Amino acid sequence: MTVVDVENLVFTFDNSVEPFQYEAAGTVVDGWPNGTKVADVIANELPSPPAVTWLVEAKNFRVIHNPPKLANIAGLAVTMMEKADGTIAGMIAVSAVSTDAAARAHATSATQSAAHRVVLHLEPHPAGGGHSNLFPVNFSANVWMKLKQLVSHIDPHPLVLSIASTQAAGVPWEVA
Repeated sequence: MTVVDVENLVFTFDNSVEPFQYEAAGTVVDGWPNGTKVADVIANELPSPPAVTWLVEAKNFRVIHNPPKLANIAGLAVTMMEKADGTIAGMIAVSAVSTDAAARAHATSATQSAAHRVVLHLEPHPAGGGHSNLFPVNFSANVWMKLKQLVSHIDPHPLVLSIASTQAAGVPWEVA
């Protein structure tokens, strides 16, 4: 099992999955196209080439120290679409030119994947919290509906998950 920490969320990936954090590894500068956004975790199912490559973005709004801009909250689905598109484009570039052997092998495998799945892990702000006005009722459902429209060219069935819904979704990881 591989453990990955993103936004104070601990993702524990099954042994059947190889996760990679391109930003954390510094490979965004080593082969990643300038200005291209990247998902937090790209996870290839094993063996290679993978049947599925998961593009996972995490947003944790459980504790807010500085209020996020309303435009960033309202544009969350658009941001996720940009990251999904950018991640696929970036992996093509990394697989071709990166000098980081692990990143290059992972990206090459991901570009050969039979399917790409888009997952936004969204931990909502608690009801009654100081910033509840930023997160209306059904916030996650609204983000999912918009995301489904925007990423249908990559994944016709994107997921918007939380800690509470991850296990029921059947994804190859747990979150705490």
